Amino acid sequence: MDALRTTHIIRPTTCGRSVMSTADPIHVLDVSRQPAPDLGRVAADAPSPGADPPRTASWTLPHHPASTSAARKLLRAQMLAWQAEHEAAELLVSEVITNALRHAPGPIRLTVWLVEGLLRCEVEDRSPVVPQRRTPLEHEEGGYGLSLLDSLACCWGAIATPVGKAVWFELPSAEAKI
Repeated sequence: MDALRTTHIIRPTTCGRSVMSTADPIHVLDVSRQPAPDLGRVAADAPSPGADPPRTASWTLPHHPASTSAARKLLRAQMLAWQAEHEAAELLVSEVITNALRHAPGPIRLTVWLVEGLLRCEVEDRSPVVPQRRTPLEHEEGGYGLSLLDSLACCWGAIATPVGKAVWFELPSAEAKI
C-alpha cells in the first residue's frame, strides 16, 4: 500500500485505544491525509511489558456469495487458534464482506490483527466508494450493517487503498480475550 491514504473515521474509538492509534481523537467523518501506520512497526515499536506479540492473518476471497460464510469460518478458526472470543467479530465480518460483495467488483481481502487483546478486522475491496449510512425502508431486509458496526464495534471506518478501499472495525478486549 502506498504511504498516503485517506482515512474516513465513521465512528471514533470508544475503547480508549486502537490497533491503528492516532495522536488525537478523530471526529466523526473527519478526513485526513497522513502516513498510514504500519501495524507491525506500531506493535514492535512500543510493546507492553510481558505482552504477547501481535498476531495477524489474511485471506483473499473470490467475489462469490459463498465468500461470506467462508470468511466466517476462516475467522472462527483463526480466533480459536488464538484462543480469542469471536462471536461479534464473525457477525461484523459477515456484514462487511456482504457489503463488499454487493457494492464492489473483484476479489476481497480479509485481514485480522490481534494486538494486546484488541481485535482489528479489515475487508479490502475494489471500490473506492465509502459506505454511506441510510435508513432502510420498513420492508427491506438489508441496510442494517452499519448500525451493527455502530452497536458492536468500539470504532470503525474506511481507508482508501491503491485498488479501492478497506472497511475496518475494532473490538475491545472484552470481545477479543486472550
